[in-house]
Amino acid sequence: MFEDYKDIFNQRGNLYHQAMLDYPNARKKEFEAAIDLLDLADGQILCDVPSGGGYINNFIDKTVKVISVETSSEFIRCAKERDRISSMICEEVSNVPLTSETIDRVVSLAGLHHVKHQSHFFQETYRLLKPSGIIAIADVLVESTVDEFLNQFVDANSSTGHKGDFLGNHTISELNSAGFEVTYAEPHQYCWQFDSVESMVRCCKLLFGIDRADNEKTLSGIEQFLGYQVKDHCCLMNWQLYFVQAVK
Repeated sequence: MFEDYKDIFNQRGNLYHQAMLDYPNARKKEFEAAIDLLDLADGQILCDVPSGGGYINNFIDKTVKVISVETSSEFIRCAKERDRISSMICEEVSNVPLTSETIDRVVSLAGLHHVKHQSHFFQETYRLLKPSGIIAIADVLVESTVDEFLNQFVDANSSTGHKGDFLGNHTISELNSAGFEVTYAEPHQYCWQFDSVESMVRCCKLLFGIDRADNEKTLSGIEQFLGYQVKDHCCLMNWQLYFVQAVK
């Protein structure tokens, strides 16, 4: 069982990375929704924390400098295979070696639930952002179907386990305590899109390190906790994240 972000993804970051390489557009809607909350403009500096393998770079259509902050050395290794990583820092997300008030935007997509002491991360983000800077967060909402899928099914069927600390009303309070004004906080329901049921199952097994369940059991877990539909030659898996925007 692994509970620390660094330990989890040093163990299985290569599998997560393979899923993102093989299915780069499966999660397109959530990347685009997070970017929309950033209100990006050309010439800005964006800090992606924790960045994984820097996947958000594939969805940004502005000329911005992206600084990727990642704690897992395995994700750092994987990211070096990519061409669009502007800058990458291997450091704890609550202790980023950047000068105060030098960052225009911060984004955190689907990794914060593995970070202990999220309030420390919010305080560090507040320090980094320029006045009127924006942080956009997209992560799992507590007591949602995705919470149950990850903390029940994945936890039981992955050798690294899954004990996510998910977002909720406490997140808004912690952002306010750090000095932010929360300007948006809503769950979004959408679908991950695949070309087949087989691709959906394989992607989930890679992303979440599901190594204690075969394809049939994994598909059953997806159906039980999330649900999916096959139509127009596409396989659509139900998903939901909580999207939050806050301003310094």
